[in-house]
Amino acid sequence: MAALNHVETLVHATGPIMTWAKEFYSAYRFELSQKANDDMTLDKIVDLTGGNAKAVITFIDVLKAILASANAGYQETLIVAHGHPKGLIMPMGPGLGSADKDGLPLMTVMAGVLQERNRIQALKDAQQQLKEWRKLLTDLSGKTTAGVPWGSLSSSQISAITSSAEAQTGLETIAPTVKGVSMFKNKTVLDLLDLRNQVAAKKLKRVEVRACNLGQDVDGMVALREFLGAARVLAPVVKTFYGKVHPTTTADEKVYRAWLAKNTPWLLKSGKDPANVRTYLGDALYLKMTDPDATPLAVLKLWQPNFQTCAALGAKTLPYRAVKVLVNTNIDVKNHSGYQSGPFYIGGLDPVAGRTASNPPPASANGKAFVMAAEPEYRNLIVANP
Repeated sequence: MAALNHVETLVHATGPIMTWAKEFYSAYRFELSQKANDDMTLDKIVDLTGGNAKAVITFIDVLKAILASANAGYQETLIVAHGHPKGLIMPMGPGLGSADKDGLPLMTVMAGVLQERNRIQALKDAQQQLKEWRKLLTDLSGKTTAGVPWGSLSSSQISAITSSAEAQTGLETIAPTVKGVSMFKNKTVLDLLDLRNQVAAKKLKRVEVRACNLGQDVDGMVALREFLGAARVLAPVVKTFYGKVHPTTTADEKVYRAWLAKNTPWLLKSGKDPANVRTYLGDALYLKMTDPDATPLAVLKLWQPNFQTCAALGAKTLPYRAVKVLVNTNIDVKNHSGYQSGPFYIGGLDPVAGRTASNPPPASANGKAFVMAAEPEYRNLIVANP
């Protein structure tokens, strides 16, 4: 059994942003949760694409990865994917609808019906089996579940059933359909439901999701939690962001000051970041005895829509020293990456992107345009269900 708060991280690594997400979590091996005692150590990063960034990933792939993780002893998992308030932006399976609150509730019901069907089929007493079949068909006939109607069988039709095979045919006949085919005759649906039941049987303690805005919609959170059979689901109420930063280093103070003057002039006077811009700093020094303010030796600037630039001043023999301080202070909060030089990865939450006057950034962000793991607002932007 895996240790408490140790998780496997499942990344939907299609396209550059999610590829950066994979590299971000691979480097730092740590992710904050809503509460400090739930912060996660990432034992393994699983690329759901298998290294093919153009692969079409479905929720069936996610379920297989969750099941493999649970079989390895993990009771908690972290899913990193594209999302929106309704749920995850990926099909439940090839040819099926999205893994969100529009599609998952019906599949949760259907998974329960499949489980009951399997239980009945396993009964050895033929008469008891027939009785249970008739009860199931009576309960489902003409009903509406998750907003979707079932077909109808009359009481006389149900009473006339004399075998398990006839009952199975009746169930297939009245079941909701996908593109005109009964869900209980659709192999993709049956695979999805079977995997769902296997995952639900694991009784996961927690599923954390890092997908844009998923935490905004309670119904979306409930739909995901109930489908997975997990005790809790946690997700951000804002967008996520990931990136790869190529810092510029120089030993020339004049060149560095010119970079600051062009990109972050307010920092030369200890000013505050302007709207929709965040700067993250390494250490700072008074470069001249006459300087009224200390100069940050490394600066990472982030601004909408998700662009970044970074520069540092350092000796020729230690050009990345200040960048290393910046990374360790603001990003690699557990010092797991061993960063020494070259590009580095960033990730966090973006309270501003996509917001409007009618849907403003949450007050819990305290006006920040970007929030990284070193900042207290990060926890405030994650919600739990229940």
